[in-house]
Amino acid sequence: MSPLRCHLLIGHPASGKTTLANDLAPLLSGPGEPPAQVLSTDAIRAEVFGDRSVQGPWIEIQQRLHQRLQEAVAAGVPVIVDATHARRDWRLAITQDLALPAPVEWIGWWLFTPLATSLEWNQRRSQPVPEAVIRQMAAYLGDPHFGPRREEGFAAIVSVVPNHHASITPFLRQELARLDQRIRSALNRQKRFSLHGYSRLLDLERLLYLLKLLSTYPELGSDDPATRAELEALLSPLPAGDLADRAAAFLRHLHGTCYGDVSAIRADLAWLDHQGFCSALPVTTPLQPPALPLRRPRIPPSGGVHGGIPSLGDGPVFIRLFTLLRHLLQQPFDRDPTGGRDLQSHLIEQCSSIPGAYLPNETASLRKDAEKIFTPYGFRVRNDNVRHGYTLGTALLSGGELKAVHGVLQQAAGRLSDPSAQQLLTNLELRLEQAGISVASCSPVRSYANHSVVHPGWVRPDSLAAPRQAGRIEAAILQRQRVVLERSASAAAFADSPEGELRIWPLQLVFHNIAWYLLYEEDPIGRPDGLIRSERLERLALRHCERGHTRPDKAHLRALKRLERLLHHSGGIYFGHDLVLQLAIGQVPASIAASHLITLRFCCQDWAFAFIREGQQRYPLECTRFSRPRRGDRWWFHPQAPHVLKPNAATASHPYPVEFDLPPWTVERDVDLRNWLFAFGAGIRIESPQALAAEQQRLCLQALAVYGITAADPAIQPVFPNRLRLS
Repeated sequence: MSPLRCHLLIGHPASGKTTLANDLAPLLSGPGEPPAQVLSTDAIRAEVFGDRSVQGPWIEIQQRLHQRLQEAVAAGVPVIVDATHARRDWRLAITQDLALPAPVEWIGWWLFTPLATSLEWNQRRSQPVPEAVIRQMAAYLGDPHFGPRREEGFAAIVSVVPNHHASITPFLRQELARLDQRIRSALNRQKRFSLHGYSRLLDLERLLYLLKLLSTYPELGSDDPATRAELEALLSPLPAGDLADRAAAFLRHLHGTCYGDVSAIRADLAWLDHQGFCSALPVTTPLQPPALPLRRPRIPPSGGVHGGIPSLGDGPVFIRLFTLLRHLLQQPFDRDPTGGRDLQSHLIEQCSSIPGAYLPNETASLRKDAEKIFTPYGFRVRNDNVRHGYTLGTALLSGGELKAVHGVLQQAAGRLSDPSAQQLLTNLELRLEQAGISVASCSPVRSYANHSVVHPGWVRPDSLAAPRQAGRIEAAILQRQRVVLERSASAAAFADSPEGELRIWPLQLVFHNIAWYLLYEEDPIGRPDGLIRSERLERLALRHCERGHTRPDKAHLRALKRLERLLHHSGGIYFGHDLVLQLAIGQVPASIAASHLITLRFCCQDWAFAFIREGQQRYPLECTRFSRPRRGDRWWFHPQAPHVLKPNAATASHPYPVEFDLPPWTVERDVDLRNWLFAFGAGIRIESPQALAAEQQRLCLQALAVYGITAADPAIQPVFPNRLRLS
């Protein structure tokens, strides 16, 4: 028995659909057969709302339309559905998603009425449709990827240009007479297809939309505020339930009700997981599409029969494209590192060991599939250059690289006591566990010897070193807010440390040697720039952020640039307390800044110089000068290393001179310089500035005095023993 043939009209408003329906209906029934029934959404809208122009809730219109369609099919009455059907999901809702009591063969009648003609006809209506609606519907139908196609479940689509016919009846008779042959030819072409569980366009698109949604928002999680805000911008309030329930709600909202079948999405998720799409590690197993679902008796068939099949409905085509898609999900920025080959050839080679993947001579097929699938469904930015790759979601790193990142983060959270890193580490370990990546046995290849001397759990609750307070100061930096801090009166302090309440612009958090520091700019009241300083986090308490006082990015970035120059020249985080001098060194060109630097010169014994010359970047290279080798020395140095000074006489006790050009505050008071320089003891002799040489002598004498030893004591050796290596 032949299936019942029903008809779906497709066209923007005022394109002539109702006229076509009235002309077509008498041609669909022979003598003694029930006449075709025209189901018009405008007529149903008039019944429900009392006026066909009232755009009430679509669900009420849809329910009546579907009920009457099912009743007509059950009675064997051919149906003409008169509606725009401008969007694909509106067409699929009937041709592939609607369960009908008997098999139906759907014929689409697509009205190609020129937009100008439709706008003219619309003005003659007693109740014109808004012009913007007509233009929008015409744009939907004109979409090159999502316009009407036979694979949407139509046995055939007939193109009609109403204003090309003085009388359209002869044309309709001709097209109706050709339908059987057209459908047989199309079905013969499809016989070569190897059908599978995603051969229907509705099932295939639901899978693609689901995959794109989850690649952008894994697990649809909303733990962090930024992701939650993005998801709420898509659908608010956020849906409840398991992943399938939530994904169905998003797909219904974003793409159409027909894509929101929860049971089908649950099966999709299981298939994706089984095929390795949810693995963070590369998968090379062959991809297996699900089999065609078996038709169960007494269950109404869903969708039409004899409909078209998309190209991916053929098993081998589906396998090759989804094999590539899986590869790109796991390695989204994969490309030829040498840049010598095009992206398509490189991707084909990367997947060549997987059965069913693209063959080496199929670069054109890959390019064509990418144009039809990757771009339309959002896996690649439309109009972007293909050389930029096919970027999926946020999977930036491979599984091995994620393990390495975990190691670095673990060190920062543990040894450096970084509270922000601790939260990131917790989230990363949870995601790695969900992805099946074990880090339990992964010891870091690189580690930090330094560690924070401050226990974050033992600091004052209002200290910036406390985890909750650290987050507040980070937010203030990002939002360019001015904050009010208070330095603890009982905290350790240097002679020029600030006291009491501080109104500042926070710039950066820096781990330096043994602890975390806040680098900040004092509020420059009445001036464009303020003094840049640093202070240990546990010594500061955040009193409040001044929400009404933010500054533009330009001012913040200017201060950061000055800070970078100060860090560059100082070799540490002490910048003195002279704003004029800071500005002279931190803002002017290097040639002018050099005139404000002080030269530190000292000479070294051979053992001390061996350590010192290895640290070429302790201070800026352009401000560093080392001794050249003496005759007979065998140590090697790079030709561009700053070995430019003439060595002292061979008989000198300290034959190797060293010079650094440093900011005055570094030479005068910097603790880091002294901890490093004075630790060499008698291995160095400071020549200038004299104040620093005198300071070293004074410290040595004071240390001796503690033990009751004077400089004249014969127990003092002429050369201090080397604390780094015994002489």
